[in-house]
Amino acid sequence: MENLIFCLNATIPIFLTLMLGLFFRKIGLFDDTFVSRLNKFVFNAALPALLFLDIANSDFYSVWNTKFVLFCFFVTLISIGISTGLSYLLKPRNIQGEFIQASYRSSAAILGIAIIQNLYGNAGMAPLMIIGSVPLYNVMAVITLSLFAPGGGKLDTAKLIRTLKGIATNPIILGILTGMVWSLLHLPMPTILNTAVDNLGKTATPLGLMAMGGALKFGKAFA
Repeated sequence: MENLIFCLNATIPIFLTLMLGLFFRKIGLFDDTFVSRLNKFVFNAALPALLFLDIANSDFYSVWNTKFVLFCFFVTLISIGISTGLSYLLKPRNIQGEFIQASYRSSAAILGIAIIQNLYGNAGMAPLMIIGSVPLYNVMAVITLSLFAPGGGKLDTAKLIRTLKGIATNPIILGILTGMVWSLLHLPMPTILNTAVDNLGKTATPLGLMAMGGALKFGKAFA
């Protein structure tokens, strides 16, 4: 019973915060434009700040775990392989690309970090999970949607190059890498800077979850 209560305390607040976003959209406090901008703020500012500070204030050598990064990469790759194999059972197969991507992609950056924070009080291993999985998410999305396009697709090289450039300039990835460099060089973290970045980072999880809830449209899902 104690373990059940512990799990409920970690997961139910996440669900309620997500539903809060849906409720705000229902009563007109959120609209599609606001949710889109809120998502952009979370992924371009709040999440990078959260991950940067979590790593910058840690010892790089104790945080970095090559085996874990490789584990995340290969588990994601295996998931993509399984999804691809299952997609050949579709009849007709004109949505193979969408099926594969929908099967393996997740909101790891928002939901993953939210659960880890509720369990452990900080982002923990989430930055390493993001490094191991998220770039692969984006690259494989382009490859699968190109190769499995209706009518026989081919790899869109230009789109793949744009995706790789997007990964290199991804604010979340940059926040993680900057935090690693900061920790590796043992740069000082002034209290003023620490507090300001911490305040920004604290908005990532609640706003991200509410934005996710505000974007839910059950009518379209059931249709």
